[in-house]
Amino acid sequence: MKIVCVGGGPAGLYFAISAKLRDPDHDITVIERNPAGVTYGWGVTFSDPLLDSLYRNDPRSARKIFDSPASWGNQEVHVRG
Repeated sequence: MKIVCVGGGPAGLYFAISAKLRDPDHDITVIERNPAGVTYGWGVTFSDPLLDSLYRNDPRSARKIFDSPASWGNQEVHVRG
């Protein structure tokens, strides 16, 4: 199967990784408008339940995410107030 991911942000990149893990024969291309090797400040936070799901889906990537140099603890998220 040929898959094209438009956008190299966290969702596009992780989808490409996950799809390739499911079937190494997939032909996957990620198209990104920005130059390789640069970032423009996007960040992602992961709750414990989400990290647990990532570990079940892809232990190797989950470990890399967990071991990343920046982490926050005791976050509170308030929605609509």
